[in-house]
Formats: sequence, C-alpha cells, structure tokens
Amino acid sequence: MKLATFTPRNAQSSAAGIGAVVDGQIVDLNYGYALYLREKEGERRAYEIAEGRIPRDMLGLIDGGDKALEAAKRTADFLAGRNEARGLNGERLSYPLDEVRLLAPLKNPGKILAAGKNYADHAAEGADGKVELQPFPRGFVKVASTIIGPDDPVEIAPVTEELDYEVELAVIIGKRGRYIPRDKAYDYIAGYTILNDVSARDIQMAEAKYGNHMIGKNMDTLAPLGPWIVLKDEIADPMDLDLQCTVNGEVRQDSNTSHLIHDIPAMIERWSWGTLEPGDIIATGTPAGVALGGKFPYLKPGDVMECIVEGIGSLTNPVVAGTR
Repeated sequence: MKLATFTPRNAQSSAAGIGAVVDGQIVDLNYGYALYLREKEGERRAYEIAEGRIPRDMLGLIDGGDKALEAAKRTADFLAGRNEARGLNGERLSYPLDEVRLLAPLKNPGKILAAGKNYADHAAEGADGKVELQPFPRGFVKVASTIIGPDDPVEIAPVTEELDYEVELAVIIGKRGRYIPRDKAYDYIAGYTILNDVSARDIQMAEAKYGNHMIGKNMDTLAPLGPWIVLKDEIADPMDLDLQCTVNGEVRQDSNTSHLIHDIPAMIERWSWGTLEPGDIIATGTPAGVALGGKFPYLKPGDVMECIVEGIGSLTNPVVAGTR
C-alpha cells in the first residue's frame, strides 16, 4: 500500500489529509475508516474512533503502529472501486490523483539521519580516486525544516553557487527502538520513500574543512521527499532497487541499492545507539553522477530534477532562484 499526504486541488481549506493510493485514486483514510466502522462494525462513535486510530497526519498514523496500518489497509480494501462513496456527513472519500496536490508524505519527522559516501563510486567522485571505505556507516543529520514535497520548488539560495542533487532511497522507521540488532532491523521499518539530498556544495566543502556538515545540507528546501510512502511488505528486497536521477531529462545518476557500502540493517544497528522513533527517516546515500564529480554542471534556475526509485515512483522538483 502507498500512503500519501494530500490536499484536494479545489478544496476551500488547505488542511491536509492522508490517503491510500489505489488504482490511480487516492482514498481519504480518516473519513473512510469512519464509514467502515459504521457500516461494517456498527460503531456509533465512528468519527471518534477513526480519529484515534487513523489521525489526519502521517506521523500519527505511523506512531499508531501495526494496528493503525492494518486499519488503513482495511479501509483501502473497503473503498476499492467505490469511487462515488461518501463519508458519514457527505465527505468526499476518493479523488483521482490529478485532482489532488501531493505534499511531502511526512513533514515533521523527529530526525533525518543521512548516510554519507555510502556508494563507493560516489565516494570516489572529487577525491582523485582515493577512497577510504569507512568501517561503519557515517553521515550527518538533516533537519525537518528542509523538507518539501513533490513539485515544490528547490531554491538556489543567494549564498551558494554550487547546488547539487542526490537521489536516495529513504527508510521510514515504524516503531521505537534502541540497540537494534541487524537481524531485527527490518522489524522496525514502516516503509520506504524517495529523498533528494540537495546540497550546497561550496558551503558544504567549506564546512567540511573544519570537520562538520551543517548549513550546506540544511538550508530551506534542500530535502524534497515523496511522492508517498510504500509500506515495507510491497518491497521484496530494498537492497536491490534501481535508482536514477535526471536533470532536464538527462540521466545524471543511475545505480542500484545493491551497491551500498553499508546496507540498511547496518545503518539501523549503528544509528539506533541513539533511540530511533516512529517517523524517523534514514536516507541511505547516493550513487555517482552528482555535479560535485565534475562530469555534470551544478543546478541552475529553470532546471527540473526527477528522482526515481524502483517500486516507489518518481519525485520531481523544479529549481528556482532564491532571494534574501
């Protein structure tokens, strides 16, 4: 099942809901579950129960764990093919995808842990071919304020001239855990999405001289996320997914997650030394082909990036000039 955060394009309110994407339609899970409870289980307090089990925000749904996700699946199955169904008070329950605006599926994660140089070919870019493979996953933290959604513009801030793209498979943590062993890592995953780890390289490189990654990774709009979360049971092997990034239709990055230096269980094992919480995001790293490598130019206003990950979909964002 694919879970999305959305607003109807013609809605009077900008309030977002969460939905399941089924056969080109998006089903409102909160209102839909209320209808399910009334029709299938005879619940008089259908709205109250639905709000507790499937709230109208993604973090709340993920925090609800297996019970919440099972309720979402029942709702999606219940409404499949019932595109004209209405909620208990006449709410619209189903929309064609072209009638909604998809937002970042998860806007307010507690933390984004991002792997650095986790593909050997990317690690070699700009390093004169001298690569020291780290013995454990390394990385940095991105803050939630960097997140934008599908089709939202990425800004080239006036303080940078070297904005770069990085397609990455992103892991969404599904339950709280600390000191998680490798063989239990997948038990703590809710699903997967796409993250474009946009980076201001000139700022990043200046900071790296003094041993840190801070604002070069954390300016506004530098983490496009989406288009939705695919639950883990739909991805047979996250360690064998093709991923690609194009700019204006030109293929810049083209690889497979099987080439990760440190796999997903290794990252979860190491990084759960600090407690992982529901909704936390792990960005698994990017392959070769970034502008930093010198083969391709940095981003400029008017460019359009498309990040594609097999089994998930594509995430497209235009590039615009930012202002002070």
